[in-house]
Amino acid sequence: MQSVGPDWWTFGATIFSGVITALATMGAVIYTNQKSHAQLKKQEEKYALERKEQFQQSKYVVLKPTLLLMPLFGLLDRLIVQNDYNRVLLYSGEDGFEFFDDDQKRSGQKCRLLLIENKTDLDVKDVSIFTKTILRNMSTDEQITYTTKNCASFLRGHESIVFRLANQQYEMILSMNEKNLPSLLTFECVIEYLTLANQRIKYVYRININNDRRIEVESDGIESVQDDSEPLNQATTIFRNLQDYISGVDRNSYAWEKMGQAQMRGILSQYNPQNERQSTAANEDTQ
Repeated sequence: MQSVGPDWWTFGATIFSGVITALATMGAVIYTNQKSHAQLKKQEEKYALERKEQFQQSKYVVLKPTLLLMPLFGLLDRLIVQNDYNRVLLYSGEDGFEFFDDDQKRSGQKCRLLLIENKTDLDVKDVSIFTKTILRNMSTDEQITYTTKNCASFLRGHESIVFRLANQQYEMILSMNEKNLPSLLTFECVIEYLTLANQRIKYVYRININNDRRIEVESDGIESVQDDSEPLNQATTIFRNLQDYISGVDRNSYAWEKMGQAQMRGILSQYNPQNERQSTAANEDTQ
């Protein structure tokens, strides 16, 4: 008669299969947890990047340069007529502010001006403006180069910067045009600044102007945008606020006077063309 005892092989196989099942279950749980953690981390990074991009977009500012040819008094006249109370920073030139303090120069002399406007409600900081103007005589290949660099620690929303691009180039252009000499004027303006989202933006404006007034635009837009929070090591250029020059002006009376003068000139030119021609001829005879 055989004795009935425990089946050790069956018992061992059952224990072993249970251990294997437990290890497999544990491995599956660990793998699932790790994968879920990786997916959660990826989602958090994605959301953080989206929030950063939204913040940067909300603080995005474009400072666009504009070349002007006008008397300096025209800047004050425009501020009064347009009833603009925002700061306009006039930067000093090689001769300080003599070009503006002298009433005759301010009223009569036409200048090449560079106007840089912040048309948004946002501030920018660490502004650097570099210009380079090259006038070339195409007949002799002689060229004159003129460079400027101006800096501002910050520029508020709706404020603007203006400075004079003045040296012997402008007089030479007029002289060459009178003599019908071919010339080429190359102008480059590079503006760098930091936004409130710590993005450094670089705007490049580069044009070529022939003496027949044809303008070729090589570049007019943002060249680079980089994450940066470190300010440049640069000294702030001395400036004056043009609003201080017109603080005592009655803007309404001035604007109505300008409008009346314009309307009167229009009426006289429309209904009295003969008187206008006679006045012009009299002036020519006097000269």
